[in-house]
Amino acid sequence: MKGTTIAELGNRNNPLDMIVYTKGGKDYILMSNSARGVMKIPTDDFGTATAINARPAGETAGVKYETIKELTDVMQLDKLNDENALLLVKSGTGFDLKTVPLP
Repeated sequence: MKGTTIAELGNRNNPLDMIVYTKGGKDYILMSNSARGVMKIPTDDFGTATAINARPAGETAGVKYETIKELTDVMQLDKLNDENALLLVKSGTGFDLKTVPLP
């Protein structure tokens, strides 16, 4: 199997967890990560996206995403149902379990 890089989502940023969901007839990936909060990434352009073969000039490149500013410190996530996600959120020295609508 051979993969092609189609998105640079930030230097020194590591994905922690992701789910795929459908909203309004479109598919999205919701991804928690180590440095940029939770990202909502539309999948519409994945099949036609241009490959990234060199270090981008800026911090991000390729497929565009939206940062969901209300969701911070999300360590893990899962799809609860067609409208909601279940999040494990870092809170002080522990964790909280939260249910939120899919963005």
